[in-house]
Amino acid sequence: MAVDSHGLAVGRRAVRRTPGRLPRTVVGVAAALVLMSAGCTGAASVGGAPPATRPTTSAASAVPGDRSATGSPDVPASTGARDLSVSSGVQVTARDLRLVRLGRSDLALQFEFANAGPADLRPADLGLDPLTHVIAFLVDLPRGTGYATQRTPQASPDIDLSAPGEARVSASAEHDVAPGHSATVTLVFPAPPAAARSMLVLVDGFVPVEVPIQAEGAPALRDDPVLHVASSPPDELDPPVAPLVCPTEATPAAGRPARASFRLPSDVLFDFGSAIPTAAAAKAIDALASQLTVTGGTVTVAGHTDSVGGDADNQRLSEARAATVQQALAARLGATFTYRTVGFGAADPVAPNTRPDGSDDPDGRARNRRVELTVDPEPDASGQPPPTSEAPNTALDGSPLVPAVRSVSGLAGFTLAEVAIHNSGSTDRELGYLNNPSRTSPDGIRADTGGELSLVSSTGGRLRPCVFTPSWWGLLANGTGADTVPAGGTLVQWALFAALPADQRAVDVVVGGYRAALSARIAS
Repeated sequence: MAVDSHGLAVGRRAVRRTPGRLPRTVVGVAAALVLMSAGCTGAASVGGAPPATRPTTSAASAVPGDRSATGSPDVPASTGARDLSVSSGVQVTARDLRLVRLGRSDLALQFEFANAGPADLRPADLGLDPLTHVIAFLVDLPRGTGYATQRTPQASPDIDLSAPGEARVSASAEHDVAPGHSATVTLVFPAPPAAARSMLVLVDGFVPVEVPIQAEGAPALRDDPVLHVASSPPDELDPPVAPLVCPTEATPAAGRPARASFRLPSDVLFDFGSAIPTAAAAKAIDALASQLTVTGGTVTVAGHTDSVGGDADNQRLSEARAATVQQALAARLGATFTYRTVGFGAADPVAPNTRPDGSDDPDGRARNRRVELTVDPEPDASGQPPPTSEAPNTALDGSPLVPAVRSVSGLAGFTLAEVAIHNSGSTDRELGYLNNPSRTSPDGIRADTGGELSLVSSTGGRLRPCVFTPSWWGLLANGTGADTVPAGGTLVQWALFAALPADQRAVDVVVGGYRAALSARIAS
């Protein structure tokens, strides 16, 4: 049986199943999210010029929607948010994205799924199927926190084969959208803190875009039955809200192994002013541990706070939080590592705690509340350092698949990279793409095969895509259901990484399958 990039049997009818969620272990076969996108503005064509600014939406600066983009009388006039188009391979546009709060506990994402292709297509075909898996996530960038969809305690009467525990997604995701028509798709997520003003939206099949959060009752939100059902209580074993874990490998010094670094945002790990771990903390520690490819060394855990409160209190809190993470990590990694902790209080900020006018900056303070870890591996018994990176992968060199950097953008605490891969040949070609953030070969080297992205900082360190524990893929995507680039078409990959140094203006983008890295300027 053929398997698509989500690890599911190809042919959507083949994945229909009896009530109960598909176990996540089924996806070990391949990577998730595939994306063939034509850009972020209007009906942009594939392979066009990179956007000059970071991908964001706002009523003031966004490109208005155009009914002629799909020729459909069903496509509503845009309320100002940018449209996200996919390539001629799958002619679909996500239009008029909006985020609206639903009380204190929920947040609705809504957009118009416009089908400009030649055949019926349903949103579930692009990874929005509440009966199997919903590949749509939100990221609160300053707080380094990801959000998966809420779930419902009862079956939906509007979705065939629905059962309790399904994702809280509109029934329209399961319905065909005819060529030239559109449908409103609604997804409900846990609400971020009141201080959050926007979220990075990651939806299967479309490039990421930052969308502002509107207040409860905003007229932009269309009524939908899914807005009137309850969300299930959070699953402590599988919480929908978790910190993003973003690994960085330093360049090894002569005769020494490479240091690995990680940043864990504190807001999801701990309650305010507390060093007691939350349910999400254990998942974050597991995600971090799965990124390590060494079996021994020295782990340093450093706690940091924002500037609210006295210096002595912040120092004690930073030390206590570092100790909590160290204990949890030691229980996970074992005694082959040695551990040390240190607390910096508010003394080492990565962002301003206040705005230029002296007023409070909640987003800046959120970035400063963090726990940072470094892992210095020990050389093996021969005295040689362990392998720190994969051998050059040249499987795609000389092929008709030609990569070009579309953009590299500095976000709040993160870096977003997009690479367009054009197929100049006369036949469809596959990248051989896999996306499983925990995969390693027996010798600890990642078995990347084609199209995977990484960045090389100005100091030579290698940045790997961030990991979000409620998903079974790293925050890296390349298409709409498969890794095939159609003849003459372009597939846009993207990946979310840790932040690069503030003074870095250029970066090398490494694309799996190609020996040569691609140099790019960083847009802020």
